[in-house]
Amino acid sequence: MSLRQRRHPGALLALAVALGAGAGCSSAGAHDPTVLRIGIMPSVAHAAALTAKRRGTIERAVVPRRVEWKVFGAGPAIIEAIYAGAIDAAYVGPGPAENGFLRSRGEALVVLAGAASGGAAFVVRRSAGIHGPSDLRHKRLATPQLGNTQDVALRTWLEEQGLRTNDRGGDVMVFPLDGPAILTLMKRGDLDGAWVPEPWVARLCDEAGGEVLLDERDLWPDRRFPTALLVAARTAMEAKHDAVAALVRAHVEEVAWIGAHPALARALVGDELTALGGKALPPRLIDRAMSSVEVTTDPMPAALERIAEMARRLRYLPAGDLSRLVDRTLLDDALAAREEAP
Repeated sequence: MSLRQRRHPGALLALAVALGAGAGCSSAGAHDPTVLRIGIMPSVAHAAALTAKRRGTIERAVVPRRVEWKVFGAGPAIIEAIYAGAIDAAYVGPGPAENGFLRSRGEALVVLAGAASGGAAFVVRRSAGIHGPSDLRHKRLATPQLGNTQDVALRTWLEEQGLRTNDRGGDVMVFPLDGPAILTLMKRGDLDGAWVPEPWVARLCDEAGGEVLLDERDLWPDRRFPTALLVAARTAMEAKHDAVAALVRAHVEEVAWIGAHPALARALVGDELTALGGKALPPRLIDRAMSSVEVTTDPMPAALERIAEMARRLRYLPAGDLSRLVDRTLLDDALAAREEAP
């Protein structure tokens, strides 16, 4: 693999979406009303989903329905799966969720709860001589996918530093690459940096000679910003409303469980990342990755609006009203029920 092979990010994005939606979503139970289909990614920001999957929390909550887990490589592919009617709910980043909402005029999906805050950073290769924004000209950088949450963050930050990417007439190169490709290329010295979520931050620092140039939390008030949300398809809200409500209740319980059992949760996250096809990571890397992530139910609507403004400036997001993006009804019911429980 080389950066030369990655010259056409638009074509790569289209291919990734097609493959992600096709490979991740085919199922004999695609239209089965007795099945709740949930999309996830092998990301530490999806910790609540990963531990819930490991512990069977959601499966128990939605009985008599059963759960089918669908694994995706990036958020835009999850949105395509929602459009296709291939999944009912998902854990996904705010950028793709907002894009999916606006491009469907609010008809495709709704945000039910937050899932994670933090857990993303700009990592640079130590030997690349990057100590600040002025050192980034003519450097080769990467994000997980064109238009995803980290891609928006990197491009916005570069513009704020007076830098432009090569696709906008500038001299900073940004390539859309998945996590394994970023790791491989940085190890080889073919990449100078990447804005990535955990566990890739920890892995790039540990395995590829990287160091954190900027923790994204430092760009946000109170160091809080959404990196994962729980969303549901509008069709599922109608056809499987009881199961979606049970999913939200299970999510609230799982977030509370993680807060009460942090060490065990970290171990389960590591186990599930391995089970989903990733490399088994040593506990110290999982601990490092989880230390920058706040597992939460808060959808942080003000931060979502700011992320939307950033994406619009980059022309990644169409104009539109986001006032119906978040519906806290099921979340507030679940939180109230938990407070009232003996």
